[in-house]
Amino acid sequence: MTPRRTEIEAAIATHNSSAREPHLPPSAGRLLAVMFPRSDVCQRGLKDLEAEGFDRRALPRLLRALAEAGFLSKEAPSRRGHVPNIYRLHLPPLVQP
Repeated sequence: MTPRRTEIEAAIATHNSSAREPHLPPSAGRLLAVMFPRSDVCQRGLKDLEAEGFDRRALPRLLRALAEAGFLSKEAPSRRGHVPNIYRLHLPPLVQP
């Protein structure tokens, strides 16, 4: 597991262990790791994410849940046509014990 994926998984586990909603499924961490392997910006379409093994019907719901939980923000592209949305990752700062 990469350090980035570990950081994402830890943030989701912390979110899910708190009383905050929505509760995020295990696939949320995998999706964020695929979308943001090195950068905090992603511009991939649903078709690209489906090719990574995600269910096309479930993706919009999962992306919406991640946005509601504060992990993602979504911007419409500046150009029209078949240009994917721009997603930005917002991981909470790590809390040191």
